[in-house]
Amino acid sequence: MLRVGFDDQIFVAQRRGGISKYFVELLSRLPRFGIEPVVLSRGTRNLHLAESGLVPRLPDYSRAVATATYISWRLAGIPRTSPHPLPPFEVMHHTFTNPWYLGAWKGPRVVTVFDMTPELFPSYFPRGNPHFAKRRYCEVSDAIISISQNTADDLLRLYSGDLASKTHVIPFGVGAEFFASSGTTLELPGRYVLFVGVRYGYKHFDVGFSAFRALAAEDPQLELVVVGGGSFSREEEDAFATAGLSTRVRHLTPSDSAMPEVYRRASAFMFPSIYEGFGLPTLEALASRTPTVLADASCSREVGGDAALYAAPGDVDDLTRQLRVALSPQGARRLAAAGPEWAKKFNWDDLASSTADLYRSVSATHR
Repeated sequence: MLRVGFDDQIFVAQRRGGISKYFVELLSRLPRFGIEPVVLSRGTRNLHLAESGLVPRLPDYSRAVATATYISWRLAGIPRTSPHPLPPFEVMHHTFTNPWYLGAWKGPRVVTVFDMTPELFPSYFPRGNPHFAKRRYCEVSDAIISISQNTADDLLRLYSGDLASKTHVIPFGVGAEFFASSGTTLELPGRYVLFVGVRYGYKHFDVGFSAFRALAAEDPQLELVVVGGGSFSREEEDAFATAGLSTRVRHLTPSDSAMPEVYRRASAFMFPSIYEGFGLPTLEALASRTPTVLADASCSREVGGDAALYAAPGDVDDLTRQLRVALSPQGARRLAAAGPEWAKKFNWDDLASSTADLYRSVSATHR
């Protein structure tokens, strides 16, 4: 069985998020397709990896230590939880693109490119490209995985068309748990619009909140549930208070196992982001029969198809109109029926199978 190493980069950098979720889903499925994953981490504070049971969970840092640790990782690639010396494996799959990790392995390597947001919207990243040496990783890797055709097109246009021969589009999947009905175990509002993920810059959470504010004036029972992205900032709380909506906006940090229920019970899901590499929450919402409204940008239609509604990027009035349709009885019924049928086109087993084939191809070229 081919052994593939996975460095600890994203599991140090990210406590929870789409990239680390992707790797955990991949890791858990690869043995079914003839690949033995070697997780180069002795322990983790990443919630996806810890909940998977693949690596022991480490105690949480205090906020100050967590901040210092992240800065250290950005500047020098430490702390690394990888064992030394490295155990034997044949191919390395890098989980992110910190330059300090490139020298840790001299053999065949694979890298996944998740988006080209910093290159397209540098004004949102005043401290520099948070993807570090992504271009260099693409140049030296034997194979590049892109999670959508849109991201692949952007990568080749912004970097080099010469990378096309080793760039492979392998889309995200969605787990069977999002298609299944589940019991009610969480304390959630009776009617709510759901927003999932970080809220800064290009994610356009402010646009989403403005649309919710308009809808909240029409429907006194409607609330806004925000999942992930850290606690609300003082500025966000002030905005909620100014709008008179402090008691109708809540922040949650549910476990992975609880997320299907959070989606399923939502009256609508909105994703106003103006750029995504794929947009996993979109797929999870569609599978859960949740009426979904997306900004009509980047890969949204590639992921949402005809099963979602689309609003002009950054347009509060259009987002409000589309959410109003999604919340209406007729619109909700149509979208709820279309979502799961479309989402079935994407599954993690297909991703794992295609990725396993790619590892074998890369390994074969080095024999």
